[in-house]
Amino acid sequence: MFLKKNKSKLSSFMYSNPGGRQENEDTVGIFENEKNSLLVAVADGLGGHGGGKAASNAAIDSIHKDFLDEIINNPDEFRVWFQKANQKVLDMQTKECEMKTTLVTLVIDNEMAMWAHVGDSRLYHFINGKLEFRTFDHSVSQMAVLRGEISEDEIRGHVDRNKLLKALGRDERIDIEVSSLEDITFDEHAFLLCTDGFWEYVTEADMQKTLKHASSAEDWIKRMIKILNRNAKEDNDNNSAAAVIYRGE
Repeated sequence: MFLKKNKSKLSSFMYSNPGGRQENEDTVGIFENEKNSLLVAVADGLGGHGGGKAASNAAIDSIHKDFLDEIINNPDEFRVWFQKANQKVLDMQTKECEMKTTLVTLVIDNEMAMWAHVGDSRLYHFINGKLEFRTFDHSVSQMAVLRGEISEDEIRGHVDRNKLLKALGRDERIDIEVSSLEDITFDEHAFLLCTDGFWEYVTEADMQKTLKHASSAEDWIKRMIKILNRNAKEDNDNNSAAAVIYRGE
């Protein structure tokens, strides 16, 4: 699945693939509202038997509805959006399927950017082609990094990499992480939101190198997909990504 949107200063593109699995439980969305704000959201569902797909779809639908209904003025307002999405996933759970999902979101409005996440789907922020920030995984593997047991690079192959500490549908109240308000008026700002099935096979060095040569968000994603396909195993996970490149003054 591919979707692209382009403007004079901004280009965006999203991609989702089942990988080596029979079902794709990832959901990706790029949306605009009537004020020309942009919402980008990526979710990676867990639960099996269709539950993961239902959970990721529900999370994206909930966030999208709030985006259309409300004007978000600061990143802390994401907490309300995520709690509503969390409740929607909880309401869908059954004894047979306690579905859950990760969620990472980005909103760009009036040359300001803000984001929030829960789980191990990531957001990367590049300024003038250089990686400046990535979100913190809510996972056992990320905790192993904090304890000094493994390095950041070793997360990708860690035995507990798929064990999450936070996700939508896990608890009645969720604790998410939100960004500060980022001014993107100047310089080139590139954002990559992706599931673990994507970043597992595309390193930060790959992201930065391909961005340097990319003419648009679509070109950037497609360059990274080539790397993913070259590195992925036959039974690789669903892999999804959304990219935004904003060229300021």
